[in-house]
Amino acid sequence: MAAMLSTRHVDILDPALYDDPWDTYRWLRDEAPLYRDEPNNLWVVSRYADDFEVSRRSDLWSAAQGVRPKVAADMSLIALDDPEHTRQRRLINRGFTPRRVREIAPHIRDLSNRILDQIAERDEFDFVEEMAAHVPLIIICEMMGLDPETRDRMYRWSDAMMAGDGHEGDDPELHAAAVAFGEFAEVCLQLIPERREQATDDIIGILTRAFDEGGLEKETKSGDSELYGEGTLQDDELLMFLALLLVAGNETTRNAISGGLVALSRYPEERDKLLANPDLIDSAVDEIIRWTTPVMTFMRTCIEPHEMHGQRIEVGDRVLMLYQSANRDERAFDDPDEFRVDRSPNNHLAFGAGTHYCLGANLARLEVKVVFEEMLARFPQVRAVEPYKIQRNRSTLVVGIEHLPAVFTPVSRLD
Repeated sequence: MAAMLSTRHVDILDPALYDDPWDTYRWLRDEAPLYRDEPNNLWVVSRYADDFEVSRRSDLWSAAQGVRPKVAADMSLIALDDPEHTRQRRLINRGFTPRRVREIAPHIRDLSNRILDQIAERDEFDFVEEMAAHVPLIIICEMMGLDPETRDRMYRWSDAMMAGDGHEGDDPELHAAAVAFGEFAEVCLQLIPERREQATDDIIGILTRAFDEGGLEKETKSGDSELYGEGTLQDDELLMFLALLLVAGNETTRNAISGGLVALSRYPEERDKLLANPDLIDSAVDEIIRWTTPVMTFMRTCIEPHEMHGQRIEVGDRVLMLYQSANRDERAFDDPDEFRVDRSPNNHLAFGAGTHYCLGANLARLEVKVVFEEMLARFPQVRAVEPYKIQRNRSTLVVGIEHLPAVFTPVSRLD
Protein backbone atom coordinates (compact mmCIF):
# COMPACT_ATOMS: atom_id res chain seq x y z
CA MET A 1 0.00 0.00 0.00
CA ALA A 2 1.69 3.20 -1.19
CA ALA A 3 0.34 5.28 1.69
CA MET A 4 2.60 3.41 4.04
CA LEU A 5 5.50 5.29 2.47
CA SER A 6 3.60 8.60 2.54
CA THR A 7 5.49 11.88 2.43
CA ARG A 8 3.52 13.06 5.46
CA HIS A 9 5.74 12.75 8.50
CA VAL A 10 4.47 11.80 11.92
CA ASP A 11 6.95 11.94 14.78
CA ILE A 12 5.42 9.10 16.73
CA LEU A 13 7.63 9.79 19.75
CA ASP A 14 6.72 13.47 20.05
CA PRO A 15 4.96 13.81 23.44
CA ALA A 16 2.87 16.71 22.09
CA LEU A 17 1.25 14.34 19.58
CA TYR A 18 -0.56 12.54 22.38
CA ASP A 19 -2.22 15.68 23.71
CA ASP A 20 -4.73 15.41 20.84
CA PRO A 21 -3.82 12.40 18.70
CA TRP A 22 -7.21 11.49 17.25
CA ASP A 23 -6.92 13.01 13.76
CA THR A 24 -3.43 11.56 13.39
CA TYR A 25 -4.64 8.15 14.51
CA ARG A 26 -7.46 8.30 11.97
CA TRP A 27 -5.08 9.25 9.17
CA LEU A 28 -2.71 6.44 10.07
CA ARG A 29 -5.50 3.85 10.16
CA ASP A 30 -6.97 4.99 6.85
CA GLU A 31 -3.90 5.96 4.84
CA ALA A 32 -0.85 4.34 6.43
CA PRO A 33 -1.81 1.31 8.55
CA LEU A 34 1.85 0.26 8.54
CA TYR A 35 3.67 3.58 8.83
CA ARG A 36 7.44 4.00 8.66
CA ASP A 37 8.80 6.61 11.08
CA GLU A 38 12.33 6.64 9.71
CA PRO A 39 13.90 9.21 12.08
CA ASN A 40 12.82 7.08 15.05
CA ASN A 41 13.61 3.78 13.27
CA LEU A 42 10.12 2.44 13.92
CA TRP A 43 7.27 0.81 12.09
CA VAL A 44 3.91 1.91 13.49
CA VAL A 45 0.67 -0.11 13.51
CA SER A 46 -2.58 1.66 14.30
CA ARG A 47 -5.45 -0.66 13.35
CA TYR A 48 -7.12 -2.99 15.83
CA ALA A 49 -6.46 -6.17 13.83
CA ASP A 50 -2.76 -5.39 13.44
CA ASP A 51 -2.22 -4.39 17.07
CA PHE A 52 -3.99 -7.54 18.16
CA GLU A 53 -1.84 -9.68 15.87
CA VAL A 54 1.46 -8.15 16.98
CA SER A 55 0.42 -8.47 20.65
CA ARG A 56 -0.67 -12.09 20.20
CA ARG A 57 2.04 -13.49 17.93
CA SER A 58 4.97 -13.93 20.29
CA ASP A 59 6.48 -16.31 17.73
CA LEU A 60 6.98 -13.35 15.38
CA TRP A 61 7.37 -10.46 17.77
CA SER A 62 9.65 -10.26 20.80
CA ALA A 63 9.32 -8.17 23.96
CA ALA A 64 12.82 -9.11 25.15
CA GLN A 65 14.43 -6.37 23.03
CA GLY A 66 12.51 -3.76 25.00
CA VAL A 67 8.96 -2.41 25.04
CA ARG A 68 9.79 1.32 25.02
CA PRO A 69 11.58 2.82 22.00
CA LYS A 70 13.98 5.02 23.98
CA VAL A 71 14.35 2.80 27.04
CA ALA A 72 16.76 -0.14 27.15
CA ALA A 73 15.32 -3.60 27.78
CA ASP A 74 15.22 -4.51 31.46
CA MET A 75 14.62 -7.65 33.50
CA SER A 76 10.93 -7.01 34.25
CA LEU A 77 8.12 -9.36 33.28
CA ILE A 78 6.88 -7.25 30.38
CA ALA A 79 10.29 -7.50 28.70
CA LEU A 80 10.53 -11.31 28.72
CA ASP A 81 9.63 -13.86 26.06
CA ASP A 82 8.27 -17.36 26.56
CA PRO A 83 8.97 -19.80 28.04
CA GLU A 84 10.72 -17.70 30.70
CA HIS A 85 7.90 -15.15 30.70
CA THR A 86 5.21 -17.76 31.37
CA ARG A 87 7.18 -19.39 34.21
CA GLN A 88 7.72 -16.11 35.99
CA ARG A 89 4.21 -14.85 35.31
CA ARG A 90 2.73 -18.01 36.83
CA LEU A 91 4.51 -17.28 40.10
CA ILE A 92 3.65 -13.59 40.19
CA ASN A 93 0.04 -14.48 39.46
CA ARG A 94 -0.17 -16.00 42.94
CA GLY A 95 -0.61 -12.46 44.20
CA PHE A 96 -3.43 -11.70 41.72
CA THR A 97 -5.67 -14.77 41.85
CA PRO A 98 -9.43 -14.15 41.38
CA ARG A 99 -10.02 -15.14 45.00
CA ARG A 100 -7.38 -12.75 46.28
CA VAL A 101 -8.85 -9.92 44.21
CA ARG A 102 -12.40 -10.68 45.40
CA GLU A 103 -11.25 -10.68 49.00
CA ILE A 104 -10.03 -7.10 48.83
CA ALA A 105 -13.23 -5.72 47.27
CA PRO A 106 -14.75 -4.65 50.64
CA HIS A 107 -11.50 -2.94 51.54
CA ILE A 108 -11.47 -1.01 48.25
CA ARG A 109 -15.06 0.05 48.92
CA ASP A 110 -14.25 1.23 52.44
CA LEU A 111 -11.12 3.02 51.25
CA SER A 112 -13.07 4.81 48.51
CA ASN A 113 -15.66 6.03 50.99
CA ARG A 114 -13.05 7.24 53.46
CA ILE A 115 -11.47 9.32 50.70
CA LEU A 116 -14.89 10.64 49.66
CA ASP A 117 -15.59 11.59 53.27
CA GLN A 118 -12.49 13.78 53.28
CA ILE A 119 -13.53 15.75 50.20
CA ALA A 120 -17.31 15.72 50.66
CA GLU A 121 -17.56 19.30 51.89
CA ARG A 122 -15.21 20.78 49.31
CA ASP A 123 -16.56 23.16 46.66
CA GLU A 124 -13.91 21.99 44.22
CA PHE A 125 -11.16 19.37 44.36
CA ASP A 126 -8.47 17.82 42.17
CA PHE A 127 -9.94 14.48 41.20
CA VAL A 128 -6.57 13.03 40.17
CA GLU A 129 -4.58 13.98 43.25
CA GLU A 130 -7.34 13.49 45.82
CA MET A 131 -9.22 10.45 44.47
CA ALA A 132 -7.96 8.68 41.37
CA ALA A 133 -4.33 8.50 42.49
CA HIS A 134 -4.98 7.30 46.01
CA VAL A 135 -7.08 4.17 45.65
CA PRO A 136 -4.85 2.14 43.27
CA LEU A 137 -1.64 3.31 44.94
CA ILE A 138 -2.78 2.36 48.44
CA ILE A 139 -4.11 -1.01 47.26
CA ILE A 140 -0.96 -2.03 45.37
CA CYS A 141 1.26 -0.87 48.23
CA GLU A 142 -0.80 -2.91 50.69
CA MET A 143 -0.55 -5.93 48.41
CA MET A 144 3.21 -5.41 48.41
CA GLY A 145 3.17 -5.29 52.22
CA LEU A 146 4.42 -1.70 52.55
CA ASP A 147 3.74 0.36 55.66
CA PRO A 148 1.78 3.67 55.48
CA GLU A 149 4.92 5.81 55.76
CA THR A 150 6.48 4.05 52.79
CA ARG A 151 3.22 4.36 50.83
CA ASP A 152 3.41 8.16 51.08
CA ARG A 153 6.87 8.09 49.53
CA MET A 154 5.71 5.63 46.86
CA TYR A 155 3.24 8.24 45.63
CA ARG A 156 6.07 10.71 45.05
CA TRP A 157 8.38 8.09 43.52
CA SER A 158 5.73 6.78 41.14
CA ASP A 159 4.91 10.29 39.94
CA ALA A 160 8.58 11.14 39.42
CA MET A 161 9.37 7.91 37.55
CA MET A 162 6.45 8.40 35.16
CA ALA A 163 7.22 12.10 34.71
CA GLY A 164 10.60 11.10 33.30
CA ASP A 165 8.95 9.37 30.34
CA GLY A 166 9.26 11.51 27.22
CA HIS A 167 12.38 13.32 28.45
CA GLU A 168 15.96 12.84 27.30
CA GLY A 169 19.51 13.93 28.01
CA ASP A 170 19.94 16.48 30.77
CA ASP A 171 16.25 17.16 31.34
CA PRO A 172 15.64 17.67 35.08
CA GLU A 173 12.60 15.37 34.92
CA LEU A 174 14.85 12.52 33.82
CA HIS A 175 17.24 13.19 36.67
CA ALA A 176 14.34 13.30 39.15
CA ALA A 177 13.07 9.97 37.79
CA ALA A 178 16.50 8.38 38.32
CA VAL A 179 16.67 9.71 41.89
CA ALA A 180 13.16 8.40 42.60
CA PHE A 181 14.04 4.95 41.29
CA GLY A 182 17.20 4.92 43.41
CA GLU A 183 15.23 5.73 46.56
CA PHE A 184 12.59 3.13 45.66
CA ALA A 185 15.32 0.53 45.07
CA GLU A 186 16.95 1.28 48.41
CA VAL A 187 13.71 0.62 50.29
CA CYS A 188 12.88 -2.55 48.35
CA LEU A 189 16.38 -3.99 48.69
CA GLN A 190 16.02 -3.60 52.45
CA LEU A 191 12.65 -5.36 52.46
CA ILE A 192 13.76 -8.42 50.48
CA PRO A 193 16.10 -9.86 53.16
CA GLU A 194 13.44 -9.12 55.78
CA ARG A 195 10.99 -11.28 53.83
CA ARG A 196 13.59 -14.06 53.68
CA GLU A 197 13.88 -14.07 57.46
CA GLN A 198 10.14 -13.87 58.12
CA ALA A 199 7.68 -15.30 55.61
CA THR A 200 4.75 -13.07 54.64
CA ASP A 201 1.78 -13.48 52.33
CA ASP A 202 2.29 -10.21 50.46
CA ILE A 203 3.63 -10.01 46.92
CA ILE A 204 7.21 -9.32 47.99
CA GLY A 205 7.09 -12.35 50.28
CA ILE A 206 5.59 -14.57 47.58
CA LEU A 207 8.22 -13.60 45.02
CA THR A 208 11.10 -13.84 47.47
CA ARG A 209 10.12 -17.39 48.41
CA ALA A 210 9.69 -18.29 44.74
CA PHE A 211 13.22 -17.19 43.92
CA ASP A 212 14.77 -18.77 47.00
CA GLU A 213 13.00 -22.09 46.47
CA GLY A 214 14.20 -22.25 42.87
CA GLY A 215 10.74 -21.67 41.45
CA LEU A 216 12.00 -19.20 38.88
CA GLU A 217 14.28 -20.43 36.16
CA LYS A 218 16.06 -18.78 33.30
CA GLU A 219 17.38 -20.15 30.06
CA THR A 220 21.11 -19.97 29.43
CA LYS A 221 22.49 -19.01 26.03
CA SER A 222 23.03 -22.68 25.33
CA GLY A 223 19.31 -23.31 25.74
CA ASP A 224 19.68 -25.16 29.03
CA SER A 225 17.84 -24.14 32.17
CA GLU A 226 19.45 -23.14 35.40
CA LEU A 227 18.02 -21.97 38.70
CA TYR A 228 18.45 -18.43 39.81
CA GLY A 229 20.97 -18.42 42.62
CA GLU A 230 21.07 -16.17 45.60
CA GLY A 231 22.70 -12.73 45.52
CA THR A 232 22.63 -9.58 43.46
CA LEU A 233 21.05 -10.98 40.30
CA GLN A 234 18.14 -12.35 42.26
CA ASP A 235 17.57 -9.09 44.12
CA ASP A 236 17.83 -7.08 40.91
CA GLU A 237 15.21 -9.30 39.30
CA LEU A 238 12.88 -8.84 42.24
CA LEU A 239 13.46 -5.10 42.19
CA MET A 240 12.43 -4.84 38.54
CA PHE A 241 9.28 -6.84 39.27
CA LEU A 242 8.40 -4.48 42.10
CA ALA A 243 9.04 -1.37 40.00
CA LEU A 244 6.75 -2.80 37.33
CA LEU A 245 4.04 -3.52 39.91
CA LEU A 246 4.25 0.00 41.31
CA VAL A 247 3.81 1.64 37.91
CA ALA A 248 1.43 -0.91 36.35
CA GLY A 249 -0.62 -1.28 39.53
CA ASN A 250 -0.90 2.42 40.16
CA GLU A 251 -0.40 4.71 37.18
CA THR A 252 -2.56 2.81 34.68
CA THR A 253 -5.59 2.41 36.95
CA ARG A 254 -5.25 5.98 38.16
CA ASN A 255 -5.49 7.17 34.55
CA ALA A 256 -8.45 4.89 33.86
CA ILE A 257 -10.34 6.36 36.83
CA SER A 258 -9.42 9.91 35.79
CA GLY A 259 -10.42 9.21 32.20
CA GLY A 260 -13.69 7.78 33.45
CA LEU A 261 -14.67 11.08 35.02
CA VAL A 262 -13.70 12.90 31.82
CA ALA A 263 -15.95 10.55 29.83
CA LEU A 264 -18.93 10.87 32.19
CA SER A 265 -18.52 14.64 32.18
CA ARG A 266 -18.43 14.88 28.38
CA TYR A 267 -21.35 12.48 28.04
CA PRO A 268 -23.83 13.36 30.82
CA GLU A 269 -26.58 11.38 29.08
CA GLU A 270 -24.45 8.25 29.51
CA ARG A 271 -23.94 9.04 33.19
CA ASP A 272 -27.72 9.39 33.53
CA LYS A 273 -28.17 6.04 31.78
CA LEU A 274 -25.81 4.41 34.29
CA LEU A 275 -27.51 6.09 37.25
CA ALA A 276 -30.89 4.83 36.02
CA ASN A 277 -29.56 1.29 35.56
CA PRO A 278 -26.67 0.49 37.96
CA ASP A 279 -26.49 -3.02 36.49
CA LEU A 280 -24.63 -1.43 33.57
CA ILE A 281 -21.61 -0.82 35.79
CA ASP A 282 -19.56 -3.74 34.44
CA SER A 283 -20.00 -2.72 30.81
CA ALA A 284 -19.43 0.91 31.82
CA VAL A 285 -16.11 -0.02 33.40
CA ASP A 286 -14.86 -1.72 30.24
CA GLU A 287 -16.06 1.23 28.18
CA ILE A 288 -14.17 3.63 30.46
CA ILE A 289 -11.05 1.54 29.98
CA ARG A 290 -11.51 1.30 26.18
CA TRP A 291 -12.36 4.96 25.70
CA THR A 292 -9.42 6.09 27.86
CA THR A 293 -6.87 3.35 27.03
CA PRO A 294 -4.43 4.26 29.82
CA VAL A 295 -1.44 2.53 28.16
CA MET A 296 -1.25 4.22 24.77
CA THR A 297 1.73 2.46 23.14
CA PHE A 298 3.98 -0.58 23.43
CA MET A 299 6.83 -1.85 21.26
CA ARG A 300 7.85 -5.25 19.89
CA THR A 301 10.82 -6.41 17.80
CA CYS A 302 10.55 -8.70 14.78
CA ILE A 303 12.20 -12.11 15.23
CA GLU A 304 10.91 -13.80 12.04
CA PRO A 305 10.83 -12.01 8.67
CA HIS A 306 7.33 -11.64 7.24
CA GLU A 307 5.08 -9.28 5.29
CA MET A 308 2.47 -6.86 6.56
CA HIS A 309 0.37 -4.60 4.32
CA GLY A 310 2.69 -5.41 1.44
CA GLN A 311 5.83 -4.37 3.27
CA ARG A 312 8.71 -6.64 4.24
CA ILE A 313 9.42 -6.68 7.97
CA GLU A 314 12.94 -7.89 8.72
CA VAL A 315 14.44 -9.46 11.84
CA GLY A 316 15.39 -6.69 14.24
CA ASP A 317 12.81 -4.21 12.93
CA ARG A 318 10.90 -2.49 15.71
CA VAL A 319 7.16 -1.86 15.64
CA LEU A 320 5.19 0.47 17.89
CA MET A 321 1.61 -0.57 18.62
CA LEU A 322 -0.87 2.28 19.08
CA TYR A 323 -3.37 0.75 21.50
CA GLN A 324 -5.32 4.00 21.79
CA SER A 325 -5.79 4.10 18.03
CA ALA A 326 -6.76 0.42 17.90
CA ASN A 327 -9.48 1.03 20.48
CA ARG A 328 -10.91 3.81 18.30
CA ASP A 329 -10.80 1.78 15.08
CA GLU A 330 -14.05 1.95 13.08
CA ARG A 331 -13.27 -1.50 11.73
CA ALA A 332 -13.63 -2.99 15.21
CA PHE A 333 -16.13 -0.73 17.01
CA ASP A 334 -19.33 1.06 16.04
CA ASP A 335 -18.97 4.83 16.53
CA PRO A 336 -15.67 4.25 18.35
CA ASP A 337 -15.16 7.87 19.41
CA GLU A 338 -18.45 7.82 21.29
CA PHE A 339 -18.62 6.80 24.94
CA ARG A 340 -21.41 4.27 25.59
CA VAL A 341 -21.87 2.69 29.01
CA ASP A 342 -23.82 -0.21 27.46
CA ARG A 343 -21.38 -0.97 24.63
CA SER A 344 -21.42 -4.67 23.77
CA PRO A 345 -19.39 -6.43 22.60
CA ASN A 346 -16.34 -4.53 23.77
CA ASN A 347 -13.23 -6.56 23.04
CA HIS A 348 -10.81 -3.70 23.55
CA LEU A 349 -7.02 -4.00 23.67
CA ALA A 350 -6.41 -1.80 26.70
CA PHE A 351 -4.99 -4.81 28.57
CA GLY A 352 -3.08 -6.12 25.57
CA ALA A 353 -3.51 -9.62 24.17
CA GLY A 354 -1.83 -13.00 24.14
CA THR A 355 0.79 -14.15 26.60
CA HIS A 356 1.42 -10.58 27.83
CA TYR A 357 -2.23 -9.87 28.63
CA CYS A 358 -2.24 -7.72 31.76
CA LEU A 359 -2.21 -9.99 34.83
CA GLY A 360 -3.71 -7.16 36.92
CA ALA A 361 -6.72 -6.68 34.63
CA ASN A 362 -9.22 -8.06 37.14
CA LEU A 363 -7.85 -5.86 39.91
CA ALA A 364 -7.95 -2.78 37.67
CA ARG A 365 -11.56 -3.47 36.65
CA LEU A 366 -12.54 -3.95 40.30
CA GLU A 367 -10.92 -0.70 41.42
CA VAL A 368 -12.56 1.32 38.64
CA LYS A 369 -15.91 -0.34 39.35
CA VAL A 370 -15.90 0.25 43.08
CA VAL A 371 -14.70 3.86 42.84
CA PHE A 372 -17.50 4.81 40.45
CA GLU A 373 -20.16 2.76 42.26
CA GLU A 374 -19.44 4.52 45.54
CA MET A 375 -18.85 7.97 44.08
CA LEU A 376 -21.96 8.02 41.89
CA ALA A 377 -24.11 6.69 44.74
CA ARG A 378 -23.09 9.64 46.89
CA PHE A 379 -22.31 12.30 44.29
CA PRO A 380 -24.35 11.48 41.17
CA GLN A 381 -23.65 14.87 39.58
CA VAL A 382 -19.87 14.76 40.01
CA ARG A 383 -18.16 16.24 36.98
CA ALA A 384 -14.90 17.62 35.70
CA VAL A 385 -14.94 21.42 35.62
CA GLU A 386 -13.35 21.56 32.16
CA PRO A 387 -13.60 18.05 30.65
CA TYR A 388 -12.24 19.22 27.29
CA LYS A 389 -9.16 20.82 28.84
CA ILE A 390 -6.93 18.03 30.13
CA GLN A 391 -3.56 18.65 31.76
CA ARG A 392 -1.27 15.70 31.08
CA ASN A 393 2.44 14.97 31.36
CA ARG A 394 4.87 14.35 28.48
CA SER A 395 4.57 10.58 28.53
CA THR A 396 4.22 8.64 25.28
CA LEU A 397 3.42 5.51 27.29
CA VAL A 398 0.43 6.38 29.50
CA VAL A 399 -2.33 8.97 29.16
CA GLY A 400 -0.75 10.81 32.07
CA ILE A 401 -3.62 13.00 33.33
CA GLU A 402 -1.96 15.10 36.05
CA HIS A 403 -4.77 17.34 37.27
CA LEU A 404 -8.55 17.33 36.86
CA PRO A 405 -10.50 19.96 38.83
CA ALA A 406 -13.92 18.57 39.74
CA VAL A 407 -17.10 19.54 41.57
CA PHE A 408 -20.09 17.61 42.89
CA THR A 409 -23.42 17.89 44.66
CA PRO A 410 -23.36 15.43 47.57
CA VAL A 411 -26.19 13.10 48.52
CA SER A 412 -26.52 11.99 52.14
CA ARG A 413 -24.63 8.78 52.78
CA LEU A 414 -26.62 5.82 54.08
CA ASP A 415 -24.61 3.97 56.73
